[in-house]
Amino acid sequence: MEVVRQVDGKFDVIFLLPYPFSDHPSFPEGILKKYLELNGFSVGIIETPFWQKAESFSILEKPNLFFAIISGPVDSVVLNYTSTKKRRNEDLYQLNNEAFFAGYPPSIKYKKRPDMVSIVFANKVRELYKNTPVIIGGVEASQRTFSHYDFQKEKIKRSILFDSRADILVNGMGEKQILEIAKKISLGMVVDEIEIAGTSKIVKDISRINSPLFLPEHPELEKNPQNLIKLEKMLIEAKSKNRIVLQKVDNRYVIKYPAIKYKKEDIDLIYGMDYKRIHLNKKGYSHALNMNLFSITCHRGCGGGCSFCSISSHEGKKVISRSVESILKEIDSLKKHPKWRGVISDVGGASAESYGTDCEIKLCNKVSCMSPQRCQQLKGTKSYRELLKTIRKVEGIKNIGIGSGLRYDLLLKDPQLLEDVMLYHTGKFLRVAPEHTEDSVLTLMRKPSYDVFLEFYKLFNSINKNLKRKIELFPYLIIGFPGETDKDAYEMKRKFRSLKLPTTDAQIFTPTPGTIATALYVSELSSDNKKIFVEKDIKKIQRRKLILTK
Repeated sequence: MEVVRQVDGKFDVIFLLPYPFSDHPSFPEGILKKYLELNGFSVGIIETPFWQKAESFSILEKPNLFFAIISGPVDSVVLNYTSTKKRRNEDLYQLNNEAFFAGYPPSIKYKKRPDMVSIVFANKVRELYKNTPVIIGGVEASQRTFSHYDFQKEKIKRSILFDSRADILVNGMGEKQILEIAKKISLGMVVDEIEIAGTSKIVKDISRINSPLFLPEHPELEKNPQNLIKLEKMLIEAKSKNRIVLQKVDNRYVIKYPAIKYKKEDIDLIYGMDYKRIHLNKKGYSHALNMNLFSITCHRGCGGGCSFCSISSHEGKKVISRSVESILKEIDSLKKHPKWRGVISDVGGASAESYGTDCEIKLCNKVSCMSPQRCQQLKGTKSYRELLKTIRKVEGIKNIGIGSGLRYDLLLKDPQLLEDVMLYHTGKFLRVAPEHTEDSVLTLMRKPSYDVFLEFYKLFNSINKNLKRKIELFPYLIIGFPGETDKDAYEMKRKFRSLKLPTTDAQIFTPTPGTIATALYVSELSSDNKKIFVEKDIKKIQRRKLILTK
């Protein structure tokens, strides 16, 4: 266990993390700490506390304002288990991937990152400091704001706010919310009275709330899990209309306030802060930090709306792009780092070439900007092409990768960008994510039809044949998605093999909380309430994967 002290005495806010703190803009703790400090609040860090003992959370004095639990950029259950429910024995966010506390047996009881970090850490803090506010957030908490399906337990669970006993849940990326919470508590406001956009909490009195959207009650979902699809569709509707959402759980309600708004200037400020790109008070780098060490985030948000993905709900559907000047300034700062060798691993975000596709429409009821048809308001990818061109001219840059992924349907509309990517920004492989070949499954995924991929495949080959250095196309695939049958899996293999494309990079679908895809899995219904086949036998899905990949 490590403690990082920035100043003497008590801190205003204390962050609790299940892994080493990373002073880096790809990690939530790095951004949130810098943002609070920029606005005059001090932040203490307790890393990897020995969570079996409550006193491990008291090695810093009680904070002046609140504890904030930073569960990490990825859900703890997703990190701790494979799609077949087997426990992982390493953690890429720990130094040397060491998932367990030294000197203890390798069991879940002694894993540095417990299952459901937010719940475990919050309850330990409550044992010690009953009246000190506790704030939770991140993907783990946001996706469990309301009733959700727990794949490990195979049951519908209530909001994480109840089991964690947290005072406020921060939805989304959280910089503005955590700052506003700090300001209000520092001015003497009682935490129960705080109402901030982009947050959720438990309330009893809803008499003052105007025109909320009521979700199905939790007991109803426990009895009829198929109504989870209704809940997820209602949440999408509420987000598109900027409405307050309520869900009754016994005699109380979970309330979620509309999302907080960000502008280009906010994103420039957030990513333009002075990050050291190291672990504080530690030698070496975790695999996760090392992999992202020289990555550049050029935008937030994703309009793809893939049904299995949490990015749109967490970062927002609307893309917010940084200014070129802000990005170039960050790149210049990389040159001060002792490990800098002129290689940028990534310039991107969710769907890298979405940079510059910012939309001016304030309220939109479309779930996806790209599926089933491309929105007429969606801008092209010229901005991203020009950004890469500008960065290539920066002195000292030897190579620029695109680690965050590219959408082939967007590349299809910009052959020059595709050629530039193949010439300057890929190694041996260009990796894209068609996910499947059968349109019945692709529709449920909210992905483009297979015909669109075939068009891209032809364009790729037409460019590739004229290159001196040939590139191989490598597809990412999902097996076992709701609606898929054994026949679909065979067809996927046949079609990709007929194109002489590998089918080895396939992952088994995992039902993660708070997504439409998980609601499809649970309800065995499509979004328009039609019955679909869902294979839930893991061994049968493993056999499908073996057939696909062998």
